[in-house]
Amino acid sequence: MPSPFKVLFLAMDAGNKYLIQEWANDGTLPNIHSLLTKGLVGETVSLEGLYEGATWPSFYTGVNPAHHGFHSLKQLNPGTYEFYRRYPGDFIRREPFWNYLSAAGLRIAILDIPLSRISEGLNGIQMVEWGSHDGVYGFRTWPPKLKRDVLARFGRHPLRISCDSYQRTPHDFCSFKNKLINGVQRKAELTIHYLERGDWNFFAQVFSESHCVGHQCWHLHDPRHPNHDPQVAHDTGDPILEVYKAIDSAIGKIIEHVSSDTILFFLASHDIAHNVGGNFLLSEILERLNLAKKWPNGITAKKSQSSIKNIYDFLGRGWQKIPTTIKTPLKPALFSLHNLIMHWVRRRDLLLLPPSITNIDLKNSKCFPLLNGNPVSGIRINLSGREPNGLIKPGTELNDFCVEVTKDLLGIIDCDTGKPMVKNVKETFKLYEGEYIDHLPDLLLEWNDEKLLGSLGVSDVKGSRLRMVSEKMGVVEGANTYCRTGDHRPEGIFIALGPGIKPRRLEKTVSIMDFAPTFTSLLGVEFPDVDGEPIAEILEAHLG
Repeated sequence: MPSPFKVLFLAMDAGNKYLIQEWANDGTLPNIHSLLTKGLVGETVSLEGLYEGATWPSFYTGVNPAHHGFHSLKQLNPGTYEFYRRYPGDFIRREPFWNYLSAAGLRIAILDIPLSRISEGLNGIQMVEWGSHDGVYGFRTWPPKLKRDVLARFGRHPLRISCDSYQRTPHDFCSFKNKLINGVQRKAELTIHYLERGDWNFFAQVFSESHCVGHQCWHLHDPRHPNHDPQVAHDTGDPILEVYKAIDSAIGKIIEHVSSDTILFFLASHDIAHNVGGNFLLSEILERLNLAKKWPNGITAKKSQSSIKNIYDFLGRGWQKIPTTIKTPLKPALFSLHNLIMHWVRRRDLLLLPPSITNIDLKNSKCFPLLNGNPVSGIRINLSGREPNGLIKPGTELNDFCVEVTKDLLGIIDCDTGKPMVKNVKETFKLYEGEYIDHLPDLLLEWNDEKLLGSLGVSDVKGSRLRMVSEKMGVVEGANTYCRTGDHRPEGIFIALGPGIKPRRLEKTVSIMDFAPTFTSLLGVEFPDVDGEPIAEILEAHLG
């Protein structure tokens, strides 16, 4: 029998749990502080090695990535050497938990849960990408007519382009921060409006503004960051702090409209901190270790590299060589041109793959990079019987190969500090089991997070250059041009409070896969065949 209680789920996408707790405890985030003192508080962890792309799909399906297959918006098609754009909601065959709640007759409202698609026929309402970090489908709603109502009442989210597209002057960062804050405020109004207009059994809203500001503005928050400029930070303030304060205020306003029979969940998912890693040098590393082969004379894989990508890369390399005094007056025009190009690319579903993939002759390499994120790089083994031109045989040869590759990668040293550049190398099949394991990287290379990485995309700083060495590969060096100064970590925090739930700290760490079965169990609905487990302490407190 369905529960008479209601569930409200509020989340900060990629919220840093340490900052949240610090600022809550010192009174900067008073509403979250109140939740921390009144609720059950626990640590969470996302998917080992695959947390950048798989966190939210595993959150709403309750299964690990080997059971849903998604880890990046651009993935290799198994059995080929071709990459394709992965639309998570269209690819993932597991149903999100809200479909089960809806099928049981419960009233559901799902707003902006990242990397999900519209569930047509949902018993309630749904919005995707009104304001989210990852643009996949564009703003859509269920029912379709809801879109007109949202736009008429609240307009579009103030941040209408990718957060990676912003320029890097103090004025630009201030404008970026203000758009995010305004977006949070509108999202709060939108949430309250629809929360009050339905007798919802389950209502969810995710604030993705914390995700955007963490990627782009970590250097303005952290004085240790190589890109940190005290004068720029003085001019901009701390955008991360200001956006977190806006979200805290929004949460306070929303929970004023929550009835006493509601169980409230707050989640800060898969953390964010300073950028790390040598992912942008991975193809060079693999080539030097005689594991990958580059195309000769600058040739790139024709089918995975469009002509627009070649032009885009050429212009990007040229831009880096232009003196700053000349760059500055040209930025506004080139910024507009960049946005037009990216809009054209997205409309035509083109894959703009990085040189780390397109300059590698995949079929003649023993292994090659896969897109998986910066803190943890993905590596694909050219496996006989799986890849068309597989070079490594399963069994003993594969095991020996993994041991050798791991040893070679762990032996890479940072020339500046003398410390290892690589923290761990793990075999994915030892971490996960499932029917879609072949859609995932075979090896997960975790970079040493003690080495802070700067970016030439923000300023010309020494910290953007990495120089690493090993006896086998020699010296590999290069400059990071990717504009993000913050990137993900797997840790997070959650709070649950409501009828029967007493304030305390949970001793165990909860998996991101545990929330979906917890929600369905609380509401008396079966959610079969999942890897996550209901959080027993919440069920016991609530259901007795």
